[in-house]
Amino acid sequence: MGIRAQILIGLTLVTLFAVLSTGYLALWAGGTSLRIQRESTAVALVTAAAASAAALLDDNLPVTDPANKARLETVGRSLSREADVSQIVFFGPDKQVVVARPGRLPGDSDPPLLLAVLGGVPPLFHYRGALDGSGTELMAFGPIKVRNQVVGAVRLSISAPAPTTVVLRRSGWVLLTLALADALLVLGLGYFVLTQLVVRPLQTVQTATARVTAGDWEQEIEPTGSREVSALAAAFNQMTASLASQREQLIRTEKLASVGQLAAGVAHEIGNPLAAILGFVDLLRAGVDHPVSPAEQRDMLDRVKTETQRIHRTIEDLLAYSRPSREEAAPTDAVKILRASQGLLEPQKRFRMVRVVTESPDTWTRVVVSPGRLQQVFVNLLLNAADAMDGEGTVTVSCSAAERRVRISFTDSGPGVPSELRRKIFDPFFTTKPVGQGTGLGLAISRSILETFGGGLELGSNGGPGATFVVTLPAVD
Repeated sequence: MGIRAQILIGLTLVTLFAVLSTGYLALWAGGTSLRIQRESTAVALVTAAAASAAALLDDNLPVTDPANKARLETVGRSLSREADVSQIVFFGPDKQVVVARPGRLPGDSDPPLLLAVLGGVPPLFHYRGALDGSGTELMAFGPIKVRNQVVGAVRLSISAPAPTTVVLRRSGWVLLTLALADALLVLGLGYFVLTQLVVRPLQTVQTATARVTAGDWEQEIEPTGSREVSALAAAFNQMTASLASQREQLIRTEKLASVGQLAAGVAHEIGNPLAAILGFVDLLRAGVDHPVSPAEQRDMLDRVKTETQRIHRTIEDLLAYSRPSREEAAPTDAVKILRASQGLLEPQKRFRMVRVVTESPDTWTRVVVSPGRLQQVFVNLLLNAADAMDGEGTVTVSCSAAERRVRISFTDSGPGVPSELRRKIFDPFFTTKPVGQGTGLGLAISRSILETFGGGLELGSNGGPGATFVVTLPAVD
């Protein structure tokens, strides 16, 4: 589950627990109040019954006399009409039952506190299980006093179910409805608050992270919202700025490394034209003492010019490659970039015996990429192929397009990549070259460059010897 669902479930459970536990405490308090009220009512009723009986009794006759018994029947009949009164019993001074409405059931006995009441103790009450199995009943006992002399007692019974149960029966649905309403309120409010303060900012960070992963290194998040979210956005912006700076530095480092390798080859290659130029200069100087024909002088000067132009073109290509390239993507002719890369590598000693075969160059689809960055990728792939073939072999470059994507494959005739190294080939600083002859960053940075423009670089399978690297880029609409 998502963080929003987990928090909402937790809040709902906590709310239900809080409401139900608080409601139960309220029920318990209400039940206690109900019990006290019931006990007070029972005591008040038994006191009223005792007072009514004392007022009606003939103090010249014993309580058990039929005339007094009739008077007690009248009191019992009037009190038994009360809704809560289940039974009323009048006792004589020796505990004998004078009147019982309704009649006493078998097994009905009185607790010892009846003797205390007959002894003049104020009204008392006692709980017991109802004899008919209907629950619990409350019995209140009160003395009947005539002229301050106890002449009998009265017992009044009322139904006394568990107070909490009674309150729950009365307000249980209200409590449950309140709990559900509170839970729904917490869910709605929590959903809104979490969505606005947590989920949407996290989704913004997730979207920006995905774009950075896809190569868009200029992603920024506006630091709005709560303090923590603003701090997260600021940290993300700082991270992307740092990553972009480090990535650019790595790209320049790798490019400088390849420029160093190319410069070494150029320095060696320039030596031959310079030697020829020096030889022609010496011949022309010797012509001062030993004249040569104008035609020979013109031929020597043409050769000097040709060698000088050769040197100039080589140095110009190297300088053009070493200049910082712009990142802006533009419709680019990949064949033109490939040929420029070949021209840059031709002066290299290790590239003299390498033949680059371009399949169907007239049918290649243009791609959307920075031309300078694409040349850096092509140079890196061609140099790696030359090293893998020990400076002698063929690199076949082909192009195919499908679903607005262009795939450019570089297949060399070298030994290929061992299966145990295929997973590591794009790891930064991983290289199979001897120490000092490679940085191990070429393929990793080439892939990073292509991902910046919505492309990629992968190690393909050509079904034969050699290695195939596939460059993927968006096609021009």
